[in-house]
Amino acid sequence: MKTFVASVTFLLVGLAVGFYAGNRSYHKHIADEAVQMLVESGESSDALMASVSARTISLIDSGQDQQAVQMLSFPIAHYYYIYASSEFTNAQRLKLRALIDGLASTNQIVAAQIANEMKDKKK
Repeated sequence: MKTFVASVTFLLVGLAVGFYAGNRSYHKHIADEAVQMLVESGESSDALMASVSARTISLIDSGQDQQAVQMLSFPIAHYYYIYASSEFTNAQRLKLRALIDGLASTNQIVAAQIANEMKDKKK
């Protein structure tokens, strides 16, 4: 009987230790994957910004200022539609919205791109 009780006790202790180790390893693995996805997301955003910036600089260098402004107006209009006009706007978004509004009032290309973005998204 002592042997049976000892066996069951050691079995339960072994199961508890195994469950704890396996569960901890799983959660560490999930956390590592989440961090990796966050890093890749940031890198993807940085790569896109670098690509757009390089293309825009080459347009400016070749004297195609209007095309450069057109290229830069796409992310501005997208941000304006998605974030600056949101009902969940905070102070930082309001500042950027005011900056974009000022730019749109002096630049027809940016104003047209914002209007197109608003029109396309409402369809």
